[in-house]
Amino acid sequence: MDLGFVSLNTPRDLQPDVLAVELEARGFESLWVGEHPQIPVAARGQLPAGLLDAQKQMWDPFLSLLVAVRATTTLRVGTSVVLPLERELFTFAKQVATLDQLSQGRLVLGVGVGMRAELETSSPIAWRDRYRALADMVAALKKLWTDDEAEHHGEFYEFEPVWSQPKPFQRPNPPLLAATTGPKATRECLAWADGWLPGDAAFRDLAAALADYRHAAEDAGRDPATLDLTVMAWGDPKPERLKRYRDLGFNRAVLGGGRRDGDDPSTTLDYLDRYARVVDELR
Repeated sequence: MDLGFVSLNTPRDLQPDVLAVELEARGFESLWVGEHPQIPVAARGQLPAGLLDAQKQMWDPFLSLLVAVRATTTLRVGTSVVLPLERELFTFAKQVATLDQLSQGRLVLGVGVGMRAELETSSPIAWRDRYRALADMVAALKKLWTDDEAEHHGEFYEFEPVWSQPKPFQRPNPPLLAATTGPKATRECLAWADGWLPGDAAFRDLAAALADYRHAAEDAGRDPATLDLTVMAWGDPKPERLKRYRDLGFNRAVLGGGRRDGDDPSTTLDYLDRYARVVDELR
């Protein structure tokens, strides 16, 4: 199992290129960042005050990850998560493909739907339709990423043949990991997702949730062994907890979310040093 690290990616945090170099030097496999294109003021109170203050300042994920890959040679980069429904389809397709090309195939996309207030501000898509719309958008994106003259006629997205370049470095596309917690949403995403990106804090019994996920994958005609299983490990997990995740079958654990003193960037390198000691053992 590989280890990744998620940054809040704000002006207060270590800049992405600096952080990426430090991660690569310590044997970490990947750097992850999230996004909020906007946060409605009306959503105040839906997030803890400290977290809201940080998330209001988030830098753009793709520009940040571009800086990170240009400073490193092997480090993978990922989104945890990107919100496609809040982005324009064709621009999003080009940004993903460009970053994947410039990184020589080091991009992984954790995909989610964000908060209801965000979607209502950004899109005409109704909240109740969000996962159907996400599936339709992914279908359209996959055509843009693979077909020379791409067209799509779906429920939410429709366009006549277009040229959309570049194509991603990874064929047919960078891995798409569904960041879902509810079983219904997880099942809906299995048709298009290349893997699952749960947060361990959302589950009372992660082992049981993973077993349910594998059964749902089989019911959907998917081979669970082919799916990327990445867990967001909240807080300051002990090595024993990470080893349990490895033994359950997760191929990656992403650290840093909710860590102690996470609001103080001066503590980041000490945090990385603690986990660098177990990188090889977990792998």
